[in-house]
Amino acid sequence: MAGSKLPYALLVAFLLLLNAAVFYVPYAASQGDANAPLMYAAFAPACHQLTSRSNCLFVSQGGGYSFGDCMPQGGLSYSRATEVDAGGGTGYKLPVCSRDVAIYLAMLAGALALPLVQKIESDVWPNKWLLVAACVPIAIDGGTQLVGLRESSNLMRMATGAIVGFALPFYIVPMLNSLCELLQEKLGKKKK
Repeated sequence: MAGSKLPYALLVAFLLLLNAAVFYVPYAASQGDANAPLMYAAFAPACHQLTSRSNCLFVSQGGGYSFGDCMPQGGLSYSRATEVDAGGGTGYKLPVCSRDVAIYLAMLAGALALPLVQKIESDVWPNKWLLVAACVPIAIDGGTQLVGLRESSNLMRMATGAIVGFALPFYIVPMLNSLCELLQEKLGKKKK
């Protein structure tokens, strides 16, 4: 598996499926799919799913779709409602918060950009301080929110999540490549 493109291909496939699922769940809920509550529950271990920190797929009474904040920004609600009344229609919450949506989408974008920057078979990591720098905005945004200094907006959550999400594949792919090399070595030694 050394020099294999398989780890990269598996990561891209996983991220495509993950992002598709994130956007499919509210669509399924909007169509009255009886499995929608199970799909929301499947994402619960990975996210707090607070409605006030999430985005919704809105369905207008005329049948049109739009995307936006589930609730007006400016306060925290501990509601985890998956459906919200938007006046002119109904909003169906994505199964993860706005920050997680941005992380997942940016991870996919970063994974797709990775071959433009380095070989996908490489096991060499970028400088660790670049990852630390990518984490600083999300740490400041989330940290100041956590200690109660301010309440972040979904736009800020998405921006800071996207920064770190884009950087992650540049570390995950070399790590997967190293792991595959190690497994190949271990399996090769057992055969001898």
